[in-house]
Amino acid sequence: MTEPLSLEIESPQGDAGYYVQSLWFARSTTDGEIWLPSDAGSGIVFLKRGNAKVDDKPIMQPYDIQKHSLQSKKFTYSNEMMLFGIRFQPAGYSQLEALNHPLTQIDNLSCISKQVTQCNNLLDFKKALAPYFDFTFSRDHIADFTHAFIQRLAERQTLMDALDETPLSQRQLERHIKQQCGITPKHLARIYRVRQAMTAIKMDTSKSMTQIALECGYCDQSHFTREFRGIMRITPAKYRRCLVSRC
Repeated sequence: MTEPLSLEIESPQGDAGYYVQSLWFARSTTDGEIWLPSDAGSGIVFLKRGNAKVDDKPIMQPYDIQKHSLQSKKFTYSNEMMLFGIRFQPAGYSQLEALNHPLTQIDNLSCISKQVTQCNNLLDFKKALAPYFDFTFSRDHIADFTHAFIQRLAERQTLMDALDETPLSQRQLERHIKQQCGITPKHLARIYRVRQAMTAIKMDTSKSMTQIALECGYCDQSHFTREFRGIMRITPAKYRRCLVSRC
């Protein structure tokens, strides 16, 4: 049976992975919708064919810059849609923009969008991006602090532990995170904790929500439900039901 929405995705290695989470290609065989979980990242998408919307806002051609994802978003798509994208790390796009990297320049994005019209899969898209994928330049040390802080959150450290291991004052780090990620360190930590809870729910659909809440650092199930719904826009219980219904 053909999937209504197929996705090819690849995570860059080396220097590129410091700024870019993934390159991806999506193709649909029918109209539909899915919910995209928040990852605090941003992106650039290139719509080759069909129609697509994010939270009922149409994705524009020739390209559309997607702002930082602070909550789960509804993605709706038409039959035979083809969409290519670059997904940046939470601070990736703003750091590249500060360095005037080719991927943030309007003329280059317009050029890529023209090449996308000839792309039919992820490999074609990677070839189109190749001239713009040089990331071997010196980085600002502040960008390194931001990246290290985000990595600690991804590795399930608490917000306070991640802050304590950063050689900046809390106020300095908060200012830099807000500038580069568009959100506070506290909000960033909330997103990563909810993503940890999502993984826990997927791994064991029989585990109680109370147990998952405590394992992920929430004080009780009520706190867990409020935080999860604030980021995902659905409750943990509904998220589990959605997972089970797909099995």
